[in-house]
Amino acid sequence: MIKPSIKSFIIADLVMQEKTTNKWSIVGIFDKILVRNFPSIHPSLSIYMRLTEAEGDYDIRVEFCDINKKKLAIFEGLKLSVPSKLMSPEIGIKTSSLPIPQPGKYLFNLYFNNEFLETHPIWIEQIETKNVLGDDKYDK
Repeated sequence: MIKPSIKSFIIADLVMQEKTTNKWSIVGIFDKILVRNFPSIHPSLSIYMRLTEAEGDYDIRVEFCDINKKKLAIFEGLKLSVPSKLMSPEIGIKTSSLPIPQPGKYLFNLYFNNEFLETHPIWIEQIETKNVLGDDKYDK
C-alpha cells in the first residue's frame, strides 16, 4: 500500500458533494465544541479530507478517542479507490452520537488499511449557563 498524506482535514457541521459537478461544500467549520453539561452526546459533525500521494484501494477508519487514547466511537466501512498518485481524492465522513464524557482535548485518529496515518484534535469546552437576563447575581 502506498501511504497517503492528508493535505486538508476540516471539521464542520456539514460536508456535501454536489452530484453533477462533484464539487464539495463545507458548512460551519469549527475546532471546538461548547457543551453545557457532562457527560454529553454530540449529535453529529462531518469531516472533510483531501489526500495526496494516494494510489490503490483503501479501507478507511476514523476513531474518536479521548486524550488517553480510549476509543469512544469508531466510524468505518468507507472504501476509497485511487487509480493514480496524480489525483487528490476528497472524502466526506458524517459522524453521529459522539460521546463526550468531560471537557478537554479529543482526537480523531485516522487509519488506512488498518495502518495508523495521523491524528487531528478537537477541543471540548464547558460553557456556563446564564439566566434569561444574563446577570450572574441571579444564578446564586
